[in-house]
Amino acid sequence: MSSDPHGNLFLLYDGGSQKQGDLLVMTAHLDHPGLIWQETLAPGRSLFQILGGVDLSQALESDVKIYDLHRPATQRGWRGKIIDTTPIKGARYPLPEIESTSNCRGGPGTFAMWDVPPFISRGNRLSGRALDDLAGASVGLSVLDQLHRQRSSARASLLLTRAEEVGFVGMLAAIESKFTRRRAFYINIECSSVKAGATQGAGPIVRVGDRIWIFDPQISGGLTALADDLRAADASFNYQRKLMDSGACEATALMQAGYRTGAVALALGNYHNSSPGKKLAAENIDLRDAQRLVQLLTHLAQQGIGPATEQSGSKLDLMLTSRLQKYRTKLDRP
Repeated sequence: MSSDPHGNLFLLYDGGSQKQGDLLVMTAHLDHPGLIWQETLAPGRSLFQILGGVDLSQALESDVKIYDLHRPATQRGWRGKIIDTTPIKGARYPLPEIESTSNCRGGPGTFAMWDVPPFISRGNRLSGRALDDLAGASVGLSVLDQLHRQRSSARASLLLTRAEEVGFVGMLAAIESKFTRRRAFYINIECSSVKAGATQGAGPIVRVGDRIWIFDPQISGGLTALADDLRAADASFNYQRKLMDSGACEATALMQAGYRTGAVALALGNYHNSSPGKKLAAENIDLRDAQRLVQLLTHLAQQGIGPATEQSGSKLDLMLTSRLQKYRTKLDRP
């Protein structure tokens, strides 16, 4: 594992494969919309800044939990309530004024998260405060874990980035500082809103693009070919292929910088904690989608993208050639 000055992390599993140019780099981000301390107004009262996209009306109706980076990671957090807002000219959101029931002292390193259940697992439904992109990061880590357990000869890696929710600036900084690798291909792992048309429980999504851009069609075709292989071997394996244009993701930044990039996603309910009710709620995924995505990406790491793209291209060539042959005599008649 290595890190860059911006706090991005790079984890490499090296099973000894000599295919240096085919290194798989999965990417996922470590942040989620929340609030950071701006100014202390009085004991137990502070102004915070909202970072990341949220439903403002629901956010202002929701309570928060306040944490301090200088305290142990096991801290329970102080409960807080938004009692007022301060408008900021040109800013996307006003600054919420938060009152803590425990009179906590705010300062640099103090941040807040929405006070929704952090983790609930019931049947196939997994709910949590920050599944976007905690679930994506967990999928990437699980792939590396599977390769390690199988003592696979593959080489695969996971790039975990910061500050995606404010415009994937952690990824942009990694690209600028050359923390990324040119001789590699990238697969962005995201949780993407079901509002874009995906169905929870219908399998992981081969994401062909987002709201801003489309991704490498060869990698998309290769991922689809690998998914078809898994479905041929196991009829219970399912997947989806969607644009998922309700938001943008780090794959767009990588594509714009000239990297070979594809993307996958998990269908996410209550995207960014937005809910059908008046307050923010826990996000949710179908656990089977995540498990099958681990299976797909592990298969990708072991098989490589090259053979899969060749297989996908050959199938397409065969289909197009057969169609022309089938109708050529009718087409060419005077």
